[in-house]
Amino acid sequence: MSTHRKPGTPASPDGARGQQPDHPRFIRPAPDDPVQRAALLRRLVPLGVNGTYIDATGREVRVPTATLELVSAAFEDSLPRGIGPALVCTPGRYHPELFGTLVPEDGGPVQAHGVVNTPGYHVLYTVRGVRRLVIATPEHLREPQRSWGWQVQLYAARSRDSWGIGDFRDLGQICRIAAQQGAQCVQVSPVHAIAPVSHPKDSPYSPASRHFLNLLHIAPGFAPGAERVNLSDLSARGRALNDERLIDRTAVWALKREALERIWQAVRDEPNIEFREFRRHRGRALTRFATWSAIAEDLDSPDWPDWPTELHNPEGVDVARYAHEHADRVNFFSWCQWVADWQYGRACTEGVDVIADLAVGFDRGSEDAWAFHGQLCFDFEIGAPPDEHNQDGQRWGLPPFSPQMEERTDFAAFRDMVARGLAHTHALRIDHVMQLWRLFWIPRDADPADGAYVHYPVHALLAILRLEAMRTNAWIVGEDMGTVAPGMRETMHGIGMLSNCSAVRTPIADFPELALGTSSTHDQVTIAGLLTGADAAELRRIGKRSDWAQIERSRRKLAEMAHIDPAKPAHRISNADIHAAVVARYRLLAQSPSRVVLASLDDAAAVRERPNVPGTIDEYPNWRLALPEPIDTLLDAPLARDVVAVMRETR
Repeated sequence: MSTHRKPGTPASPDGARGQQPDHPRFIRPAPDDPVQRAALLRRLVPLGVNGTYIDATGREVRVPTATLELVSAAFEDSLPRGIGPALVCTPGRYHPELFGTLVPEDGGPVQAHGVVNTPGYHVLYTVRGVRRLVIATPEHLREPQRSWGWQVQLYAARSRDSWGIGDFRDLGQICRIAAQQGAQCVQVSPVHAIAPVSHPKDSPYSPASRHFLNLLHIAPGFAPGAERVNLSDLSARGRALNDERLIDRTAVWALKREALERIWQAVRDEPNIEFREFRRHRGRALTRFATWSAIAEDLDSPDWPDWPTELHNPEGVDVARYAHEHADRVNFFSWCQWVADWQYGRACTEGVDVIADLAVGFDRGSEDAWAFHGQLCFDFEIGAPPDEHNQDGQRWGLPPFSPQMEERTDFAAFRDMVARGLAHTHALRIDHVMQLWRLFWIPRDADPADGAYVHYPVHALLAILRLEAMRTNAWIVGEDMGTVAPGMRETMHGIGMLSNCSAVRTPIADFPELALGTSSTHDQVTIAGLLTGADAAELRRIGKRSDWAQIERSRRKLAEMAHIDPAKPAHRISNADIHAAVVARYRLLAQSPSRVVLASLDDAAAVRERPNVPGTIDEYPNWRLALPEPIDTLLDAPLARDVVAVMRETR
């Protein structure tokens, strides 16, 4: 999970604010008033907020009363009169509450007598006049066969034709090569949209929107209409960016924006049936996102709370006036989204299941926050309590949805987000899948240890996930590393959702069968980084606390597994040693019980740096490190060929 922290001014839930809104502050009372705390808990426990939680070590942690006070202010006592909770049912199976007038997703109203036969989102008006969303969905997800694949940070996976960053054309090439190697899937880092400003943000886990795509991943020369214009000068400058290991998103976007503008000028007045259908299908959401993009570009600010007050309301007359006055720019960004969707869709048809990665949230000043500001709790950010891997805890700078507002809106934002994540792919990895059960809310002025878990309507959210996966015949992975709610993994496996296991956290022999197994994640040490001690040295350099003794034990175990003397000094670890350690780790991973296992391109390239160090911002080049060689070279190098060989031995 990203730990990007964004400076700037957060917004209030209603969006009506000046430069710095007042918000309830976290003030720890001393001592706590037991009567006040008891009253808070009587109100909050039925709403899904407890006064304690069990941390990753099994210790009971007491939530500060000050935190409970802030959480209480974000909740109402119940749903509005006449609105009932969502009803989850199985098509064709009797449900005792399914009586009344049913308005199907498609078709006219009918009388329901305990059964609905068609999967979908329906609306029920009970005999007492209460409106309820009905989610009719299969009970189980599709499960993948025993297989293997590649784990890819797309921004880092450049080809010789890339313009300084991995793009959708590169993804298609990776998928083709993977299919030829016998892989069945490719997991890709989030491709969510970012703001089209002069200095784009680096983290794919702090997006502007999880409903749209990152324009930096467009391959301009592959865009429809590119053959009509001369891009040779921009292409040469773009390819020159590949000479630098660090990705410069500012330079990348400057070149790609100019290239897309040239193409747009050539095609803007011509009929395009596919683009017109895309705009019709995406509707108001696309127009709103394109308008936000135009404003963000115009003001060179991705943070809508810092915009003029009249532009804070996406449904307001001033925003509508802006969209009308800047119609060509709104159309341009709509077209750019179509190009990105067109290229991403083609990359996902190259012979393997692409596993899309769904980030846990979005930036406080993002378009998603602008679009859904009435459903968010801006006085908090989500994160994780301290555990053995992150002893300071984590805060991610992402505002949480109100679980009550999700119910009031029929989970519309969640439904569309999942549908978009599965629009082209046949698998979805949900980052921090615990979000479906509960999220750790941290008051903006507090330390991560002072947060509280807030529970969500998990049965409805899982039902939506099963329904959307059914519609695209997809399988689902839930990233469940860290502190989890009791019974969560049992529920996941009961519906066919794969766990996400990492050898950094869990011995490979202990991986469950219904799981996607990896050597590490984007937040964890690579094999070369562990063996050489380079990762531990880097953590010490930037002042990160860690269990150094445990890291050394892991390093020695890895060395012994690869028949390397564990006492061998780090400066004497050779490339051959790294090669042996990578192959040994993946031979063991390939033999694991897990249904699907992934080999990391970072390990195949013997990269010593991890993509992201949790808890850092500027101390480390998070999300900026490209792979050291072009992807086709890496995937055909001796180390990658040996990794493929050990994978194919048992899968």
